[in-house]
Amino acid sequence: MSPDPDFTGVKRPQFDTMATQHTAAAERLADLATRLHGELTAAGLDTMPATRIRELARQAQTQAEDLRRRRQLVDELERKKVVFGASTAAGTFLPLPDRLETGQAMLDGTAAADAAIAAYTRPPRGKVLPEQLAVVQRYAAKAHDPAFAKAFMSRLGARGVTDLAHAIRLEQASWERAGDHDGARRAAAQGDHVLRILSTTLAAATDPAGPAYLGAGFLQRLKAAGRTSRGIHSVTGGRPTAYHDLADVLGAHPGEPPYSAEFMRTVGRDMIALDREVHDALKNGDGTKVMDDMRTFVPDLLRAAASSPAAAQALLDHTPAGRTSTNLNYLLHDRVAWWTDNPNSTTDDRDARALGAAMEAAMKGSDPVSLRLTAETLKILGADLPGLYARNSAEKLQLADQAGFDQRASLRPALGTILSAHIDALGRIIDGRNVLKSGVGATLKDQSVNRRDIDYALLLATSDDAVFGQIARAQAEHTRVEIDRIFPLTDKGPRLADPIARESKTFGHLLGAREQALYSVGRANEAAAKELESMVRSAIGIVPVPGKEFAGKLAEQAFKGMRLEGFAKEVAGEAGGRPGTYAFDKGASWIAGFFKNGKMLDESYATATENRELVNRLMEQMVATATVAHGQHDGQGLEGRSFTDKNAAMKPIVEMTPAEYDDFLNWASYHSQFSSLKAKGQGVMNDGAEEARRSFGIAD
Repeated sequence: MSPDPDFTGVKRPQFDTMATQHTAAAERLADLATRLHGELTAAGLDTMPATRIRELARQAQTQAEDLRRRRQLVDELERKKVVFGASTAAGTFLPLPDRLETGQAMLDGTAAADAAIAAYTRPPRGKVLPEQLAVVQRYAAKAHDPAFAKAFMSRLGARGVTDLAHAIRLEQASWERAGDHDGARRAAAQGDHVLRILSTTLAAATDPAGPAYLGAGFLQRLKAAGRTSRGIHSVTGGRPTAYHDLADVLGAHPGEPPYSAEFMRTVGRDMIALDREVHDALKNGDGTKVMDDMRTFVPDLLRAAASSPAAAQALLDHTPAGRTSTNLNYLLHDRVAWWTDNPNSTTDDRDARALGAAMEAAMKGSDPVSLRLTAETLKILGADLPGLYARNSAEKLQLADQAGFDQRASLRPALGTILSAHIDALGRIIDGRNVLKSGVGATLKDQSVNRRDIDYALLLATSDDAVFGQIARAQAEHTRVEIDRIFPLTDKGPRLADPIARESKTFGHLLGAREQALYSVGRANEAAAKELESMVRSAIGIVPVPGKEFAGKLAEQAFKGMRLEGFAKEVAGEAGGRPGTYAFDKGASWIAGFFKNGKMLDESYATATENRELVNRLMEQMVATATVAHGQHDGQGLEGRSFTDKNAAMKPIVEMTPAEYDDFLNWASYHSQFSSLKAKGQGVMNDGAEEARRSFGIAD
């Protein structure tokens, strides 16, 4: 191991000589202090000089003890071959860690690695020594220490990572073949724990930005080890390569520290490349039985990639040399059958969620790569989804390919997060602007996301109730911000009708897709979505946009008690990796928690017969909030209103009764002229829903 800024180079035997002489000097100083103190006392003189020498002796003794510990540490590090001397013109220097704790962590990492190596090299082939794995387990708490991780991985080696994982798998399989289920469970529990330690330390040792990084050479050796062929038991079990063993390590990753983009560029991309080679061979009729029986290791890789946006992007945003499609396209289009339920990997549904997790990590940000990958996802879905649906005689959608739908159903939660994160871009595309481009395709038209792409993505996503609610909340938050942005209104400035029309159009597409999504999965068209009802009931539109200063006493009184600092921190903090952006999908969730006591302000939801009425009510709430917050009509016509006190001061909104709140909305609507815009908003929303139906080939 080479020294770094936290290490000091020492020469031996000079360092040993210095430690010995320091100890001797401390002893001589102590002796001098004792003798001097006696002589001064006998002479009746001040003993302060002796006291000062004694203090120097104590300091020297402390330093000598530290040097002795460091000499012992150097001895141990050198004896166990944890550090090696570096030859220079001035002599050979051994790297000594500045902190004793670092040295101990290095020794612990080495001891754990030696136990790990013994666990799979000493017993008969296909077995591990549980007692040696138990030694590794005892160091679990040290796994996040960079010095431990570096020493552990350096000693174990790239090949050792895959060989240990391979032995752990074979050990469990041997118990299963013997029919000893208790033994298999014990082996699995111990093996899983050791694999988590392996994954934690491997992530640290392969991150160039971290202190445990072992260099590019280690990654290259790991890549070479992954391509190693395995023996007959592994081949017949569908695990013919060491990459399958590495996948066990990756799949055990606890989430921290995240795997690096460099790991995914070097090892992760090669794992995908190997899988693409197998897929090509099978598709072209050149595959072998081993290939046909091979289990996939990709889901475990994707779970590790999902640990950080940079790692996920490095894996998905890549077109291998000699190919024309990205890894994202390969996984989302060519290998889409994996995401239903993969019988060749884990038995739970973690595999089905693996691609979605990586996609969410890679695409929920606002950086260029996130936007590009989002655009590519929407283009892929826009091309693949239409074939899953057919128009029935009632001019409604129905599923024509249930299997194809099921293959993509697990992607819906991730897709909801991605669409919510980019709700502003979706609205602009619906408004006719070209703002999302994939960079994939021969022409600008091929690369550009259009309304039809968005409608089909919404069709898939909103067939899940929770996902529909998530996107609806994000759009509601976006509407709040857009309405707030045009205030204060002026004769020559933007009109209130502008944001209402734009946002109503987006809501129309969302509701049109939701309506057809329900029909397509065999559910009756629900009159009003529970999520929208909840949003109206708790009056989410009444909370002003964070960061705005209130205009006048009316606003201060109206929003009293709303804890807006917490709201601002929740939705206007760091979002998508960029500080200061507005997280549209968080605001409504915060407000829902605010009203967790079950209080209802707005009872109009009870009479709504369809979603469009609920959306109109939300907009009415938002316009009323903006009108008051900006003082646009501060104090006009308040006297005698049920929502004011005897001094014509407005009551805090959260303390109003439903009847008082309804009176307040009527007052605000009149003064903001929202009443006259209701019909226009409803018409534009209907237009948006009609555009969505046209995307699906459905006539009114």
